[in-house]
Amino acid sequence: MNSDPLRAIDIKQHNQNIILSYIHSARNKGGISQSELVALTGLKAPSVFRIFNALEEQELIRPCEGSPVQAAEAKKGRRPSYYTICPDARYTIGVEFWAACISLGVFNFNGDRIHSTQINLPDWLSAEQIVDKIVLLIRSAIEVLGLDRSRIIGIGIAAPGKVDVKEGRIVFYHRISGMTNLPLKQELEKRLKLPVLVHNNCSAIAYYDYKYNAHEDNDSLFTFLFRSGVNGSMVSAGKIYVTSNGTTLEAGHLPISFDGPQCSCGLKGCLQAYMFELNKQFSQESDSLSLFESLEKPLERGDPKAIQIMEKASFYLYTAMKSVIRMLGPDSFLITSPNLGVANALKDGVIKLFENESDIFQSSKPSVLARQYDTMMAQRGASDLVLDRFFS
Repeated sequence: MNSDPLRAIDIKQHNQNIILSYIHSARNKGGISQSELVALTGLKAPSVFRIFNALEEQELIRPCEGSPVQAAEAKKGRRPSYYTICPDARYTIGVEFWAACISLGVFNFNGDRIHSTQINLPDWLSAEQIVDKIVLLIRSAIEVLGLDRSRIIGIGIAAPGKVDVKEGRIVFYHRISGMTNLPLKQELEKRLKLPVLVHNNCSAIAYYDYKYNAHEDNDSLFTFLFRSGVNGSMVSAGKIYVTSNGTTLEAGHLPISFDGPQCSCGLKGCLQAYMFELNKQFSQESDSLSLFESLEKPLERGDPKAIQIMEKASFYLYTAMKSVIRMLGPDSFLITSPNLGVANALKDGVIKLFENESDIFQSSKPSVLARQYDTMMAQRGASDLVLDRFFS
């Protein structure tokens, strides 16, 4: 019997979150009415009315202004019936970091980025020192914007390497000293006194692209991120795929050949190891901050060696994609790199290989896309993951 009041409270909060999520989704479509939400949710009209009143009292929603429907209602002397969210009611913070830099974006409840900053990182910093810098950046942003901490929903961290999403722990990232089994969520929540969600940076980028680049709701997208290394993430039906033990994928370590070059993970022949070997053919730095960054201008002028390297890289990537198709069957692939020319060269190379193949296991060939990395992608992706948790 003692559990009944708690159950009622949970149901009430759940229904309120459902209503609020619909209003939030309709924020750029002229708002949404109570009657529409009755039809969409199956909740009774009095319940929806009470929830709207509660959300107004909390200053989370407000009547829409200036729409034709609102004007017609006002002329009849009726209370406006279309509502939208209050942009400054809540805030989220999205942070991405990797070996080269930390970037941070603050977003209002409308999804507008109201603040962004980025700092470069020297290669000698330890995991502990980088956590210190993340904390400092977040505190500084909150202070500069004068944010009410009670209005901050949470902080999304897009972290490099293999991430345990359930525990908010970085399992392993070889480019930063001490970044093994790092309890990042626990450490940040202890120091910032705010909810923290930790995911992989490639996952945040994939999630951003899935939501904002015209993918269908039932589509599946597999993203490869080429930066200091290679990683991948799968988004299907709006959800990021994680392994059965709650960790992110390690697409950079898909095996191409078991007698290939030595990889940082300890094995041989991983996709990433082959990419590093190719990178060394054109760059004096064997482990540069961005794979193939020195090839962009040679590719533009049609340098034969640069083209040959990218053809080999495309073949290795295509081989990895075939393994992904066998396991997960994505509708499309996205290749992301700080260098758009490199991303396009890889895209063109794998498209040509797909066109020339015959595969009895594939009814249709996947589409292949290329985009240039931008800080907004990971910041917004991490921020939206926080919003999703809030609405759930």
